Amino acid sequence: MEVKNISISESEWKIMNVLWEKPELTLREIAASLKESDWSYTTIRTLVTRLVEKGAIAADKSSSNFRYSPAVPEGECKRKEVNRLLSRVFEGSVSMLVSTLAKDSNL
Repeated sequence: MEVKNISISESEWKIMNVLWEKPELTLREIAASLKESDWSYTTIRTLVTRLVEKGAIAADKSSSNFRYSPAVPEGECKRKEVNRLLSRVFEGSVSMLVSTLAKDSNL
């Protein structure tokens, strides 16, 4: 699956981070990892379903409890997200991004 065609929302990133850290989790295990988010089980199930539909995660349906794993590499997703940010906010300019970070943070 090519990452450039997958758009991951801010909420979906939280699911992806859980699965990149520990793949092959059930929905209940994903929900337990996100207990501090205060999301309902239904919300987490919806986000997981969306990510499966997008091709960002894969579902192993060989047992009654599906196991979910990332279908796209973490590094590639992060690079694509940075490139989207550069294009959308900084007109593709790395120097504008770095300048903004230098002005607004303790680099």
